[in-house]
Amino acid sequence: MPYIGRSPQVGNYSKLDDISAFFNSSDNQFTLQVAAQNYTASLATQLLISIDGVLQEPEVAYTVSGSTITFTSPPAGGASFFGVALGDTLNIGTVSDNTVSTAKLQDNAVTTAKLQDNAVTTLKIADANITGAKLDIASVATSNGVFTHNNNAFTKSQKGEIDNLGVRNGAAGNTVTLTLTDSNHFSFTANANITMANPTLSGVVGQGGSIIVTANGSYTTSWGSYWRFKTGTAPTMSTVAGKQDRIDYQVISSNTIHVTASIDMLGTS
Repeated sequence: MPYIGRSPQVGNYSKLDDISAFFNSSDNQFTLQVAAQNYTASLATQLLISIDGVLQEPEVAYTVSGSTITFTSPPAGGASFFGVALGDTLNIGTVSDNTVSTAKLQDNAVTTAKLQDNAVTTLKIADANITGAKLDIASVATSNGVFTHNNNAFTKSQKGEIDNLGVRNGAAGNTVTLTLTDSNHFSFTANANITMANPTLSGVVGQGGSIIVTANGSYTTSWGSYWRFKTGTAPTMSTVAGKQDRIDYQVISSNTIHVTASIDMLGTS
């Protein structure tokens, strides 16, 4: 914020010009100067004033108004003088703990140079708070991140959950509509004639996975038009309770899912 009038001279220590030549035992007001330029003091306590080697007490032995110093008693003619202007005092004291708010920090004030190495830990970073605007993607080594602009080489095992849809029957609904955005792998138990409806394929083209179907009796399974089997014919699913079939799928387009069926993965009994 700009100042009206004279700007504070914070910490500007200066020696005042000698005014002893004007001492005549009669006058008590004199003009203060530094290097022949008028010096304005805001407070008498800004000045150290000595007359004949005796330090004068501010507000008692003298007062100031602008660039004029007024002594309580006129200095004797021939008395010596020296004065030091201390500049304006600025005391912000010691900032109390937990008192500097986010609003008090200037934008971009906290720089990399001010952050100690390893000072920012994962405990201080909330996943939801790291956005593209706050993260320099280019600075993340390809070995430490998985991004669509990198060819990613996984050096650890990767696992996908199996979304268990439970027992499907008249009560739970015998129409199964997979939500492919929830998982890659699914399982359920067929306790009724099952209809595998067409799932929504928007945003999941290229996704692959599997469906584990456990039979709980002699039930049929029909498939929606998106599910495409080799030769165009869906397989006959297991009808013996406890048998398991695995359906492997790959989403090819917005209305096409290629399917391979492996029937009776537990073997005959």
